[in-house]
Amino acid sequence: MNLRQTLPPIPMKLAVLMACHNRRDKSLGCLASLFSQQGIETTRIAVWLVDDGSSDGTRDAVLEQFPAVHVIGGNGNLFWCGGMRLAWDHAAATHPDAYLWLNDDVTLDPGALQNLLEVSIKHPAAIVVGSCRCPETGEHAYGGQRRPGHHPGKVVPVPPTGTVQECDTFQGNLVLVPSEVFSKVGNMVAYRHAMADTDYGYQARKAGFRILVAPGFCGTCPRNPGDSAWRDRSLPLRRRFARVVSLKGLPPRDWWRFCFRHGGCLAPVYFASPYLRVLLKR
Repeated sequence: MNLRQTLPPIPMKLAVLMACHNRRDKSLGCLASLFSQQGIETTRIAVWLVDDGSSDGTRDAVLEQFPAVHVIGGNGNLFWCGGMRLAWDHAAATHPDAYLWLNDDVTLDPGALQNLLEVSIKHPAAIVVGSCRCPETGEHAYGGQRRPGHHPGKVVPVPPTGTVQECDTFQGNLVLVPSEVFSKVGNMVAYRHAMADTDYGYQARKAGFRILVAPGFCGTCPRNPGDSAWRDRSLPLRRRFARVVSLKGLPPRDWWRFCFRHGGCLAPVYFASPYLRVLLKR
């Protein structure tokens, strides 16, 4: 049975949350793919975009090409999590039915939102994750994740199939969060950049909500290898350690918060292990 032939039109008030910084062309391309979505004619979309101090004309270009977008200015130090938190605060005041996390480097396939919303209709109050493929290779790049063991930082990807799949958490590139989840879990915890998406997935699961990976791919998003650059053992020790404690690595304050919230009695061990690994050149 074809899901798209059996479900009625999707009436919904959807708030799209985005954050950007000096990626004008990517941001514009993402918005273009969003506003050209098919099969969601009855869905009312409002976009809340935090432009975190861009100097490349992103704000003016967005307002010129997409005047309906709500552009919120940042101070240049919000990074991904701070920008998304600010966008969520603004969007929540409008009381939408659901929120869509959307990275500005994602290019949505024409039926991506229809796919996510149809899964959401069939599984109310579940977070729905859209999978992204690498535009160069077509391989799975971002999406749902499973936690195979106790370590909160060790997760494995859940590539999409032709059916809905359960997962434990997600990467926040393309994620549909129902208002019921937001009402109970709230906004993201104030990490500066990374870990906020994984943390939110864990928190939602603890609160009793399911996390589902939608069937098939929903768009493209280039991989960002910089977040794990500290694992490169060919780097000099000083440079490698600087990377592991940097904002795009495992900054100690955020990493401790993450381990403490999700690591249980072994949190101190999980916290220390990546720094020791670098110091021991492993």
